[in-house]
Amino acid sequence: MGIWNITVKDLRLILKDRGATFILLALPVVFIAILGASTGQLLTAADELKLLKIGLVDEDGSESAAQVLHDLGEIEGLKIEKVTDRDEAKLQLQDGRSSVIVILGKDFHHRIDELELGDVFDPEHGKLSRGISALDLEIECGAPYVGVAGLMRNVVFSAVMRVVAPQVTSRNAIMSRLIDRAVERHREEATEEVTSPAPSEPVQSSSRIIYQTLVPAFIVMFSFFLVNIMASSFITERTLGTLRRMQATRIHPVQLLLGKTLPFLIVSVLQSLLLFLSGRLMFGMSWGTHPELLLPIIVTTSMSATGLGLLLATIIRTESQVASYSTFAIVVLGGISGCYLPRDWMPEIMQKISLATPHAWSLIAYQELLTREHPRLLLIAECSLMLALFGILGFCIGSWRFRRTEYST
Repeated sequence: MGIWNITVKDLRLILKDRGATFILLALPVVFIAILGASTGQLLTAADELKLLKIGLVDEDGSESAAQVLHDLGEIEGLKIEKVTDRDEAKLQLQDGRSSVIVILGKDFHHRIDELELGDVFDPEHGKLSRGISALDLEIECGAPYVGVAGLMRNVVFSAVMRVVAPQVTSRNAIMSRLIDRAVERHREEATEEVTSPAPSEPVQSSSRIIYQTLVPAFIVMFSFFLVNIMASSFITERTLGTLRRMQATRIHPVQLLLGKTLPFLIVSVLQSLLLFLSGRLMFGMSWGTHPELLLPIIVTTSMSATGLGLLLATIIRTESQVASYSTFAIVVLGGISGCYLPRDWMPEIMQKISLATPHAWSLIAYQELLTREHPRLLLIAECSLMLALFGILGFCIGSWRFRRTEYST
């Protein structure tokens, strides 16, 4: 009996075991589909759950106030809702219906009329030195967003200045003529330059960008679910006595383990390919600018998963240990590495600790490939090499333990 015979035999056993097939292939797809539906991304293109909701009170009612409202609404990531009065706005802020409230006071357009050219070009020393309050404009943030209050003031101030600056400048005849000429010349130059623009990567929506991180994270986590199946396979072979019979043949222990490991490597690669295809079909996620580089990451990730699976299979001796040890390893390693939340959100010390897991190297490679227009190929190669080393190390230690425990009895 050779390596290929053992591989084919185990592949048939895996496919006949509907429970194992469901866990390895169908369950990840179902899980990601549920995740998409629960976050509102699967059935709608607008990711409203992640927009910053701003309640805006317009007490001024002027054309300038309406323009500010329009410009704020054009900023990606903000959802502007007009509120009737201050009291209602504060109530929405308290109960969470609004993240931030912006109040344009009754004197808003009068304050704009009082501004001079120097106030616009030198806001730190002129009438705008007090910031947005100088324009009878107020901003309040809800408790979860107090830390970004300064950022919100700058965002609103920039939207206001887009309205204020042209109005103040137009009052100065010389400046108005100079600006008109500059704008006209700029438009002419832009028209001359637009001949045959080079094709560019289409801009991805925020929801698709989110899935560039979420889908790979769950792909990596589910890749290591085969640890359970591998451990159970070894226990079943040992219980039925087929493992002992294969040991009695002339096949070398390393060849035996290769034959036992290859089926799970093949299934793991197929699982990852299926999940990436599902992500493309369900969420429209991109495979990056170099989709061909997905294959080495998928293969080396599967290598590290099967290496760990073999190592645990030589440690675990009973079915009850499969449920406890392997599940504990899957949950802990997934949490440490960043499969449950983006690694960028983790503290720096945890990001360094996570590098002791193959999961983290796989996530780094996927993140680099799927979220950058020009991924660093050297970093992807480094991550793939580390994943392969994890797999080889797990196989070597598992092989040593296998010969020590199985062949010594």
